[in-house]
Amino acid sequence: MGSSNFCSYPLAFLIAVLSTVTVAAQSPSVGDEVRYQCFCFGQEWVKATVLSVGGGNVRVRFGNLDSQVVTLPINSPKLRMSGTTSEFRADPIQQAFSAEAGRFQKAVAVFAHFYDPQFNYGGGYVRAEEWRQAMTELAELDSLCKTRFRGVKNFEGPTYIKLGSIDYRFATWCEVAARRTQIEPIARAGIAKTLINLGYTEENLNFGFNEPDNPVRWETQELIWQREKWRAAKLAWLKPKYAEYGVAVPADATAAAEKRADQLKELVLAGAPNRSYKQPPYRDAAAEAVVKAAFLKEYPGVQVVKIGLDYRTWVQRKSLDYIASDDIFRYYKVSYNSYKRGTALLKIPGRPFCQMHDWVVGLSGKSIVPAGVGGSGTFMRCE
Repeated sequence: MGSSNFCSYPLAFLIAVLSTVTVAAQSPSVGDEVRYQCFCFGQEWVKATVLSVGGGNVRVRFGNLDSQVVTLPINSPKLRMSGTTSEFRADPIQQAFSAEAGRFQKAVAVFAHFYDPQFNYGGGYVRAEEWRQAMTELAELDSLCKTRFRGVKNFEGPTYIKLGSIDYRFATWCEVAARRTQIEPIARAGIAKTLINLGYTEENLNFGFNEPDNPVRWETQELIWQREKWRAAKLAWLKPKYAEYGVAVPADATAAAEKRADQLKELVLAGAPNRSYKQPPYRDAAAEAVVKAAFLKEYPGVQVVKIGLDYRTWVQRKSLDYIASDDIFRYYKVSYNSYKRGTALLKIPGRPFCQMHDWVVGLSGKSIVPAGVGGSGTFMRCE
């Protein structure tokens, strides 16, 4: 990212000189030598070899690296093939601008999407020195636009102008360069946003949408029913991450997650009245006392409405830890863990309805200890 070698961006970041361009009059053949307008290796046009032809496209290799292969339409102005004479022409100022300003194409492509979203996202920069270099280049382009190329217009040739592409829109290049100072903070924040996520927030939301009966993990419950508290904590968590890219946390950093949380809330509230707790078949007063204490610690003020176990007796699980091996055997330490599991119907302050939570307890010596309590709840009637 941020490299000035346009060969690294063969599809998105190339610009053709619009003086006299020859275009193929007939389909090339595999193995043919052609010329590809690369702006790489210190040259505008480089030799390339046709790898395949089909579906109106031609695929050529212009170097030895895996990335130095490109697929283009057979009539692309970026290819020159022998025995062709068809031409497209631009006006003199456009020709001169294309030859002079092509070196600024990467910076323009990065900024253009944040100038006008109709233009495709053109990648971006990460390091501060890359942004400084881009701003320097755009300042130079702005100077050219206001002097030598004042009044340059977008090229209108339908063969060249593509939906979403900034290529050949020379007047727009000048507009982007002129507004670089206003665009830069927006672009930096936008690109940082593509590199920074909200941690486990999306995964937790997906869990609620995708699992049967829409169980809601605790972080998502805070997002839904304690929105201000959740947002403050999340923005504080995001602040140093955005600071690494030299920008503030965008105002809409959590907007998409909040919108999905509202959609999940609707599903939960619609489904909860149709569900009720199914009492497990077994009871264990000692295990239940440990679980109730653990739930109270996890969710202050919680009321355990109902509780039960799935197993009457302790279930033993064997685990193997590799120790060593010889020519004949592999040796393991065998450990045994005993556990019981069950569910509880909880009434948690600040939440609608009740919710069922799973729990697991284990044996540590002769003591019962919580091994897994809470995490997500399935909302249902309190009965």
